[in-house]
Amino acid sequence: MHKQTEKLSYTTTFLMLVSRLAFFLIFQVIIALFTNSWETSEKYWLLTATLTNVVSIALLYFLFRRDGKKYLDIFKIKRSSLKKDILIFLGITIISGPIVFAPGYFLSVMIWDDPDAPTEMMFNNIENWLVYFLLIAFPVTIAFAELPTYFAFIMPRLKIQMKTKWLAVLLPILFLSIQHCTLPFIPDINFIIYRLLVFLPFAILVGVSIYYRPSLFFYFVVLHGIMDFGTALMFLLEIQ
Repeated sequence: MHKQTEKLSYTTTFLMLVSRLAFFLIFQVIIALFTNSWETSEKYWLLTATLTNVVSIALLYFLFRRDGKKYLDIFKIKRSSLKKDILIFLGITIISGPIVFAPGYFLSVMIWDDPDAPTEMMFNNIENWLVYFLLIAFPVTIAFAELPTYFAFIMPRLKIQMKTKWLAVLLPILFLSIQHCTLPFIPDINFIIYRLLVFLPFAILVGVSIYYRPSLFFYFVVLHGIMDFGTALMFLLEIQ
């Protein structure tokens, strides 16, 4: 029974590791079938992300509850180190600017010789009402879904399950970055490579920071939500 439970635990961890990569693609396929157009489905990637976030939150709630824990407890602030955590996080935030924005610029120039190429491929007009809905739904759901999946659920389990401890931080980092190649999935090798790599430096920063100081998790969740609110705003500007 112990071996069976352990095997199930490994299986659950692996499935969660690839879950968002898969659900992004699954929801895009559903939209493509509904609209009879793959190109049209590419425009709705903010919607596919939000739907995936809802599924991720539901899975996290169920899995934490199955383990006798509360999903919302992962967002608690560690009050004993509050001041120190805030100071450390502010320092990380200051240096994170280039890490967040520079990769996109340099990869775009290297691949297309045009820094605006990926933006033009991803940000297209969609229905106004949907943009206004996603302006709130996307950043809120992603804050409660993405980092919690990789760094509150997967990474702590990999610390226990993996004999090679550095894999416990490397795998969540890699899959946090890799997942973006299906958000949206555009069958263009240059775009796929761009999406695979563009968030890797930031994923490393977040993953390593949380690995060595787990009490920073809540602050990165908040930052992540704010950043993706900015992403949703880009869609709003597109329809103006």
